[in-house]
Amino acid sequence: MSACISAFMFGVVISAIPFSYNLIKSFRSQRTIQSEKRLQLIKKQSRCKDANSEYTKFLNLGFPNTANEKFNICMKEE
Repeated sequence: MSACISAFMFGVVISAIPFSYNLIKSFRSQRTIQSEKRLQLIKKQSRCKDANSEYTKFLNLGFPNTANEKFNICMKEE
């Protein structure tokens, strides 16, 4: 009886290895995609807030609400 149980457990462990490998691979790829999206967002924010942007010009003129609107428009582009 113990031989049957140990053989069953061994089969379960062996069959779980490919599933575990695919799960880890999927998790790593999702993490990489999230990291790339975060980097793209940071680049886009820096481009929309650079010295020559409309956001900075309106902010320097003292119009923070308009500057935020221009920033939101810039972030929605592309």
